[in-house]
Amino acid sequence: MSPARIAAIVVATIILLIVVLAVAFPYIILVRIMEYNQMYITVRTPRAKISEIYPHLKTGDMLMFVSASHLPANSGLSQTFFSHAAMLMREGDLIYTSEAQMGTELMPNPDRPDTDYHMKKGAASAPMLTRVKFYTGNTYVMRLSRALDPLRERLLKATADQLHSVGYAYPTAQQAFAAVVLGRKAAARHCFQHVAHILDEVGLTPLNRDTPLADSGFLQVCRDVCGLANCALPDGYCYEPPIELVYDIGTLSFGEGRADPPL
Repeated sequence: MSPARIAAIVVATIILLIVVLAVAFPYIILVRIMEYNQMYITVRTPRAKISEIYPHLKTGDMLMFVSASHLPANSGLSQTFFSHAAMLMREGDLIYTSEAQMGTELMPNPDRPDTDYHMKKGAASAPMLTRVKFYTGNTYVMRLSRALDPLRERLLKATADQLHSVGYAYPTAQQAFAAVVLGRKAAARHCFQHVAHILDEVGLTPLNRDTPLADSGFLQVCRDVCGLANCALPDGYCYEPPIELVYDIGTLSFGEGRADPPL
């Protein structure tokens, strides 16, 4: 068999594999989402009013989300209950999120009720109260067992600020496909990778791991972050089980500055 014919067969085989994967991938996603819907028919956790828990939240606590409006692609593929995650940072009486997202809706535009203000795509920050009040779904908090030591708190905020300043990229659909199917890494992080990266940077990688939490893999990191409750972290830290938040107060105004929360 001539080299040219061998090359043609190889190219044809590669094209066939790509076509098969392109056809099969949406079906696999659909099956996974259907399985996900059966896994979480009933999930109950303790609940707390925002007005009661807000004063006690601290830098390093995590905000977890369950979407009620968008297709739960992350949840369906990874089969985790939570569809999104954010790190919390306290600045005096204010609490902000650090999260990676696709330019998600933040709050309604008061001047045009049929439109929304959106977050900056990629790594960005938002007032927690605004984020929770207008989120179309349920929100939960996973609290650290105790406050971070001063060095870790400074490092966490510095890491988050650096990611926000460059708008660290969120994976494109092509990058996500390549990561899930081909195992390729990209210079981009989804929400669970973002949270995992911050935990690694501040020295809170779970003790049962030999590698950074953010290196778990595109889907596995979702499961690992969602499963952090009661997992042993360095220096005696751990995350407490999630508590569902019940919004019962006002919201922060959205603008260039940071306003005091109306508590």
